[in-house]
Amino acid sequence: MLSCAQRLARSRAQGLLWTQPSVCSNYWPRSLQTSRKADKVYASTTTLSNQDLNVENQQFVTDRSQSNSYHTRRKGTVPTEGRDGGTNNGREVKTTKTNSGKRASGQRNSTSSTQRGTENSGDAAIRFISNTSARKTIHAQGASPKLAHSVTRRLNAELRARKRRLNKRSLYLATVIGSNSLYSRGFGLRQWRAAFKEIYTAKRYEREIQNTRVIPALGDSGKELLEKARSDCFGSFREAWQALHRTDKALHWQRLAIWLMQNDLKSFPEFLIVTTKCKEKPNFTIVFDCFRYLDNHYYADWLKDWRSGDYTYQSLIEECLDPRDWPIVSVNQKGPRLYIRRAGHEAVASALRIVKERCTQINPETALCFMWRFTELGDVDRALEALKFIAHNKDDGLDMNSDEVMRHCCKLLTLDTVQDDGANGRNFRILPQLLKMGVRPDRDMMNVVLSNAYKTGDPQLGTDILEFMKNHDHTFDSYTYNTLLGDAVSRGERARVDSLIHEIAKEEDLRTNPYLTSKIFHSHYIFTTKHMDEEADPSSVFYAMLDMYNQLHDITPLKELLIIPPHYTPGEGSKLPPSPIALYIMIATYFRCQNRFSNVQRIYTQFRHLVAQGHPLIAPLATTDHTYNEFLIALRDNPRGLRLCVRLVEDMLHSSTSKSKGTTIDHVKPSMRTWTILLSAFTFNRQPRAVQKIKEMMAKHNVKYNAVTWNVIINGYANAQNIPQTAASIKAMEQQGFAIDPYTMRSLRYLRDPERLWVAMDELDEAATAQESQSTLPVNEAETNSEPVLSSEEQREKELDEGLGKLGNKMKSKL
Repeated sequence: MLSCAQRLARSRAQGLLWTQPSVCSNYWPRSLQTSRKADKVYASTTTLSNQDLNVENQQFVTDRSQSNSYHTRRKGTVPTEGRDGGTNNGREVKTTKTNSGKRASGQRNSTSSTQRGTENSGDAAIRFISNTSARKTIHAQGASPKLAHSVTRRLNAELRARKRRLNKRSLYLATVIGSNSLYSRGFGLRQWRAAFKEIYTAKRYEREIQNTRVIPALGDSGKELLEKARSDCFGSFREAWQALHRTDKALHWQRLAIWLMQNDLKSFPEFLIVTTKCKEKPNFTIVFDCFRYLDNHYYADWLKDWRSGDYTYQSLIEECLDPRDWPIVSVNQKGPRLYIRRAGHEAVASALRIVKERCTQINPETALCFMWRFTELGDVDRALEALKFIAHNKDDGLDMNSDEVMRHCCKLLTLDTVQDDGANGRNFRILPQLLKMGVRPDRDMMNVVLSNAYKTGDPQLGTDILEFMKNHDHTFDSYTYNTLLGDAVSRGERARVDSLIHEIAKEEDLRTNPYLTSKIFHSHYIFTTKHMDEEADPSSVFYAMLDMYNQLHDITPLKELLIIPPHYTPGEGSKLPPSPIALYIMIATYFRCQNRFSNVQRIYTQFRHLVAQGHPLIAPLATTDHTYNEFLIALRDNPRGLRLCVRLVEDMLHSSTSKSKGTTIDHVKPSMRTWTILLSAFTFNRQPRAVQKIKEMMAKHNVKYNAVTWNVIINGYANAQNIPQTAASIKAMEQQGFAIDPYTMRSLRYLRDPERLWVAMDELDEAATAQESQSTLPVNEAETNSEPVLSSEEQREKELDEGLGKLGNKMKSKL
């Protein structure tokens, strides 16, 4: 057992970054090392030049003789890395050989076979790196060659532990990454782990720090740096930090980081940006620990909206956890997964490319994280590319048919589309590739495939998938019947809906499934209320829907909304709380069966009151525009309801986030459909000034017209026999990429003289042609014009007004 003094002497001799006055009294040094080396390493970028990569082939040991001489010098002993990051030089590691010459190991290998194939292809695979080769590489990077010993020892220990072999380029890059890390030895990492664990645990359990000995103290020079970091991080602190020697950076970084983590988190992100942009930077594991602390505890509070200059939290992650700094041989997998979750699309795609090129070690869970992120971003090709990591992996713990992989495949299949497969006809895009990788579809996957088949609009394709499921003994579950009901309702096949409901009633689990009950309730609403028979009694329809609702859900919320008539006596029903869609259906049914203005006004006032109170069942209705739109539809036909329509949209615009039993309720803003219904209300009631005001409100809130909005506008002008505005609206609609459809033609039937419309459109075409020719005049000819020069947009508006004016005068003369 070595004494403290002996351990201290050995640490200094082996290139420790700072001295430690008293290991027993304090784990953290308090003074700088007095003796400095003359060679100072200046900060630079970590990008490797082509010249560096060209010389790498001359720097590594690849032949068996040098490898054998290395082991001879070690006298048969292999230094192994202990749990604390150090090495045990005297321990012999016995290995056994299989028939193929490979080591037999029971340890789980998380490196994918894709990586192993890349490692062993092309250049000869290398198992170890010598001190001489590492020294040349480090010297070429401008760092001290004395770092070679600690870098090679750590790198070789990781190679042995992971049983990996790298090609020359990957091993070269791994050496460069190790030499650029401030803490190349295990001692600095152990200091950090002890302090970070104490701080993280205290924060997690909301208690005081118990072991204060492991927390470092700032010296005078450290306090000066801290003051600069807090006041001018991107200015004076950046200059001071870049001027520091590598040893000083290693001494100060952990102290500054831990102090900011405890006392000034707002300055911490800027500190990380500055200190990770240098060539010599803290180890990736340490930087990830900092982000793990921030992300786990402060992301929802303020970090996700953090901004400093051009930096956001996303760009902060992308820069400080750059994939080019990920250790190649062995990396903490939580670091890449945090990067994948928070980085942008291009950054994650670049990370996947770097991982493949460098043979960076990732496990199947990280590959699934890549797949999940690309699926979320809608990048199908890269999601499949990430899945190939697992398809080629021989790890028994996670294969292509494991539950985790199947769940991710189901999510990916929701993006599947049908495409023309050449000679093979039309086929799905994603499903065949999953089958080639060895995925065996289960019922959940087939449910998604069935849903995709019906979405194509080809009922025969859906029928074929359904027969396939039956032939392979896939029992139908709630998802299957939900898909079948949705397709039958969309096609208006009421007999098929009744047949499916009869099948569902036979199974207790299906009969009580909340999703299926809502779907069945919705199908009854579609066939009996939304498309009500002209001869049907609205009152009977409402009470029939109310009785069905009473059998499925608790009727109390409807009473609170003042929808239940006083004389209604409910029968024995269910006490299950209703879903938002069930409440919406009953509100829509009530308004379609009777829509007197006084009743709509009374119910809307009560609805807003319950939403403001955070009613647990009513308030969620305010998160979508469906219920608000039903109120607008019920009000728009009555001139007395127009004022309430405007008030309703203003309520949506000014509503803020509220809480209901601890759940945050984000109130919805008016959608495109909401604005269109409001516009139609004043259009049908022939109030052109109000229509113009609504258009101004839509422009203020950057609302873009869709085809339905344009048809409403054209309908209003056509009904008013306003030929010039009708023509102008049609031209504007076409310029925005919307073609004239049957609804547009139906509106034009209201015109008493349709020929005048085509004359007006010809006038507009001539005005547009004149405007284009005016814009192509030579410069000297345009300068002779005595009128003020207008912009192209102003000139177009002026000519359009003149054209409409002339057209209007011409029409008056004809009348």
